[in-house]
Formats: sequence, structure tokens, C-alpha cells
Amino acid sequence: MPLSQTDKDKLSKQLRAEYQAGLDFRMQREKAWKLAEDQYFNRSQKTLKARYNVPVPIVPGFIETLLSKIDDPPALKFQQREEADYKATLKVNAFYQVESTAEDNDWDLIDIDAKKQAALYGRAISKFYAESDPQYKSHLEVVDVYDFIADPIGGGHLENHRFVQQDNIFRSKQDLKAGSESGLYDKKVVEQIINATAEDVIVDNDNKYRSKQSRMMALGMDNLTYNYAGQSLYKFIEAGTTFNGVRYYALFNYETGLIVRCSPLKEIFASGLWPWVSWATHRDIFNFWSKSPVDDVIPLADMIKTLVNQELDNRQKRNWGQRAYDPEVFSEPQQLEWRPDGLVRMKSGSSRVQRVDQAVYTFETPELQGTINFVSWIDNMLGQKSGVTADTQGTSKEDKVGIYYGNMQAVAERFGLYNKSYAKAWQAIGRRYLWGLFEHLRTPQAVQIIGEKGNEWDEVVRMEINPRWNIKVEGGNAQLAADEVKKQKRTEALAQLTPAEQGIVSPRWLAEQRFRNAEIAEDEIKLAFDTTNDADKELMSEASMAIQQIIQGQQPKANRSATTAFMQKIMDYAIDNTDGNDALFSALMAYADAHKQIVAQNTARKAMQLNASQGLIPGEPSMMPATAPNTFGGTQSRSQHLTPTV
Repeated sequence: MPLSQTDKDKLSKQLRAEYQAGLDFRMQREKAWKLAEDQYFNRSQKTLKARYNVPVPIVPGFIETLLSKIDDPPALKFQQREEADYKATLKVNAFYQVESTAEDNDWDLIDIDAKKQAALYGRAISKFYAESDPQYKSHLEVVDVYDFIADPIGGGHLENHRFVQQDNIFRSKQDLKAGSESGLYDKKVVEQIINATAEDVIVDNDNKYRSKQSRMMALGMDNLTYNYAGQSLYKFIEAGTTFNGVRYYALFNYETGLIVRCSPLKEIFASGLWPWVSWATHRDIFNFWSKSPVDDVIPLADMIKTLVNQELDNRQKRNWGQRAYDPEVFSEPQQLEWRPDGLVRMKSGSSRVQRVDQAVYTFETPELQGTINFVSWIDNMLGQKSGVTADTQGTSKEDKVGIYYGNMQAVAERFGLYNKSYAKAWQAIGRRYLWGLFEHLRTPQAVQIIGEKGNEWDEVVRMEINPRWNIKVEGGNAQLAADEVKKQKRTEALAQLTPAEQGIVSPRWLAEQRFRNAEIAEDEIKLAFDTTNDADKELMSEASMAIQQIIQGQQPKANRSATTAFMQKIMDYAIDNTDGNDALFSALMAYADAHKQIVAQNTARKAMQLNASQGLIPGEPSMMPATAPNTFGGTQSRSQHLTPTV
């Protein structure tokens, strides 16, 4: 039921109050962010004249090393809750893998961008949504911490917050008019905003406290003066809030308080979940804006910078130190300044000075001691406390395998602290991904899955998707390091099996474990153990092409390289995908049946080649499998899973 105008006015007042409260709450945390930005971008503050203030890239090095250890993207695995959902989860997993790595939807880079925000600010915030017009597409975006407003008393778990908002959402005049015509936006409100707001082509991509300016100034840039859009843009805030006990979604303009779109959240996101997801490097259950890794580094980085600059100051004093002179001897002291082949006039016969060196005195500056050792000690302590050690930076001198795996395990445990909050956030993204498929996948999507016989093509259908499937998060360098340690232990355990133990262990399982330890792909492992046919990717591709031609009403040529696997693929497709289309079923089965003689000849030829390679002569027992009567054809029941025999 739409809100009355009175309720809309109340909601507008509430949204603006929530924005102000969230912005004020975050301001204190922004002071630490600005320090981190200055250090990361090597921005030095003004100092006394003739004093060194050289930036030392401690924080940039820390950030880049940290990111290099957690830069691997996670792998979402959707797992069935019922046995009947097994194949559906295989298809969704395959579809997710393709969609999340698409060129125009690269979630790997989006994930790295979010991690960089987490490293600097302690928080990574993402937004997920899907659409079906004109076709299905999912979107994962990074939200700048400066654009995000959180509930001050919401705590560390974002889904518990009463309200969340995202600032700096821009819509052009054309966007607003198109939205009002389609019914997405309130037409009267759109007209009010267009009439009440002056047209401007300068995009003010900041909040009322100008919080983003510091980050841009650290790079010597101006984020307002030169922010030309080329068209009229209107600034909005996208908000989720709780109003009268119900979660609402709203798009409103802060200056006017006008709401262009307002609906119960479940009408836009059927899950009822906020579209925003967040994770923290140092999760604090009572505070959303918790500390960042850089907060621990900045004091030590300041110490190192001070020590280095003091060393430079001291060296300059030693090289260009002060001197005293006797004016009776040197009447023109400016001549004492160094110049190539310079001559200095001096007065001889002074009663007080017998030698020239007695007329000039140099003030000695003692050499600083222990600076390098002190800096090294600080750097070592920084590595021990943060986990960014010589081993993680790739400069370890240790070469013993046991020590190497021990260090990897320590690193995995250290970064595993970050990974817990991170994995929960990706589970939340995965949950929204399933809901997005369930709501917006209007037409089936073709996917390639790893089935019992290796790679198989199938279709993802909306009605197969259960948004409440279990979600497992895998991947990341911390996980990889832990996996390497487990792999090492597993390899050692397999190598130490006694003959008696080997006798009770499945040889196939043992071989599979060795293949996996060698990081051989699952589809390749399945193909290696598939002794029932001689399938190869090229021949299977030709079978798929023949299927497509038959679907389009064409008659493909007979394939002279056909094998039982070629026939089986066509028959499997006919059985699994032609319900209600008897003509297509018969055409596919007839095409497969036409290859009986070709398959028999190819099978016999292969058997003869195998016999010859093993030194067998005609008349001796052959390696060719015994033939059996053909049991397939157009009259077979489609309820049976057919296996061709020749």
C-alpha cells in the first residue's frame, strides 16, 4: 500500500535526520583516514626552513604487501540442501564462474578495490543488485567509505542496522524523466526537483563536510573545480530505512527533502536484505567504523620518517656547517663561501692571529649513531605485529622446507583473522546473488558443467534455483597458504602408507588424491578415469554442433570420426531436453542411429591398432570388446538412459 503524503513527509524528515546522524558519527573516524591518506600518498606537511621532510614510503609498502597477500578472489560454492538440487547447484556454480569473470563484470578487480579500501580505512563496502530488463545481469559495486552512512548504534554487523545510506547518486534530467514515464519515479516529485534545482554541469561528488577533498589534495588534485559532467545532473541519496516497523527503500534529494522513489524493500529486493554488504579488517561488534591495519602502522612510520629526516638534517649540518671568522683577518666574509678556484682576501700581520686556521673556526656536528639499527628494529617489530614480515614480502632467507611451511601456516593464521569477516561478507554477497537469479533470470542460460563424463552443456533455469542453498567461500591467499600446508601433510601421509594399508585403500581414490595434489583440473581427472569411451573435446564439440543444427531443422552430415561417446552425447541430449517435442526426439535419435556402422568400424580399427601395438597376431585373443546386439533407436523409451553398443 503506497504511503500517504503525511507519511512521506515523516519519512523525508527521518531520512534527513539519519543522514546527518550518520555523517556526524563518522567524522571523528575520518581524522584517522586523512592521516592514512597523507602517508599512503606520500604527502608531507610543511616544516621549518632548511629542514628535511622527505616522505618515507612505509605505509605504501605495507599496503601493497598486505594486498599482495590477500589479492586472490574468493570462490563461491553453492551447495544443495537436498539431494535433488545437486545438478542445479552444479549449473549455478558454473554460471556464477562465467558471469563473475566476464570482461564487463570483473568481480576479481572489484574485490581488490574493496580490499584496498579495507586496508586503508578498516572497512570494505559493496553493493549487489540484479536486473532483468532488457535481460538478466548482475552488478557488484564498491561503495566509497566517504559515501556510506551507517547507523551509529548498529554495531559491526551491517544487516542489523536500522538504516543505511549511500551518498552521491547522480541522475541526469533524461534519467529522471524516463523513470517518471515508466512509473519507476514519482512524476510530480521529479517535476518539483527539476524546477526547484538549478541546472549545473559541475558535479559536486562530495558530502557537506567536504570529506573527499583531503584524499584528492594529497594527490595535488581538485575534485570540484575541474569536475565537468557535460550535462545536467541531480544529486540523490540511496537509502534503506525502517519506517513503522517495515524496511523501506528510498531515493531522495537531501537539499529539498523530496523522495523520487519509495517502496517497501521487499518489493525491490525479494530477500528483504539490504543491498549493501560490508566487512571489517578489525571487526568490532559494537562499532561499525572500527580501526584499520594502517592505524597500527602510522605511529611507527612516523618514527622511521623522523629518524631518517634527522639523519639527513645531521648530514647536511656536517657538510654545510657553521663557521666563525676573525673580521680583522677577513674583512669580506662573503668570500669565505665556496666557489670554484676561489680566492679569499685576508689581512696579514694581525696581532692576534698568527696562522690562517686560527682566524676561522668550524662548529663540528657529531655523527648520529644507531639510526640504521633503530630503523631495522622498528621495521622488524612492525612485521611481527602486523604479519607483513620478510617472508610475506618475498625476501626471506630461509630455504628449509619445514621452516617454509611453518611460516606459511603462521601467515595463513595471521591473515585468517581478516578472512573470517571477509568470508562472511562474501557469503552475504552469494546469498544476494542467488536471490538475484531467482528474481531476474527470465530465460534459461546455457552453462558448461563438469559431469560424470567430464565437460557437459546444460541450462540454468530459474525454477531450479533455491535462494536458501548453503554457501561456502573458498580461496584467497590465506586460504591458499593453509591449503599448501594441508597438501604437504596429505602428500606425506600418502607416501607413508604401508603395503597392508595400500591393500585396503581404493586405488582410484589414491590416484585421484595424487592428481589433485598436482593441481590437475577436476574435469581432466574425470576424463582420465573414463575408460568407457575415447571422448575428446573436438569430437564432443562436433556432436554439440550437430545437435544445434538438428534443433534448427537442418540435417548435419555423418561424422566419420564418430565414437560411442559421440552417439551417447546426442542421445543424452534427446532424452533430457526434448520433453513434449517428439519430432525433435526422433530426429536426434535417428541421427545417432545412423552412425552405428561408422562407430563399429572405428571401434574395430582401434582394437586392431591396439592388438598390433601389443604384438598380437590374427587368430589370437583380441583386446576388442565383445559386441552385443544394438539396443538403441527411435523406438526406445525416453525414460531410459541409453548406452549405445555396437
